[in-house]
Amino acid sequence: MTTLTEIKSIVSDKHKKELLEGLAEVKEQIQKADTAESMVLMVKLNGDYVRFSTSIGNTMDLVAQLELLKYDVIKRMKREES
Repeated sequence: MTTLTEIKSIVSDKHKKELLEGLAEVKEQIQKADTAESMVLMVKLNGDYVRFSTSIGNTMDLVAQLELLKYDVIKRMKREES
């Protein structure tokens, strides 16, 4: 019988695997692109949100990017509720 601790470990490992696969895909796309200018990444590590980003040259571009991300998250939430 699987214990609760084992279930948490399996779920944690699955999430870590998905995150690492996502990062590998991002790395590959950056390497393929002709240009790459900026990146913002937020990851929840050990219960805390941690932000990694390149330098911010244009604040309005960053705000627009965050608004698009917010819209995407809300759209995904609505799809999952259906």
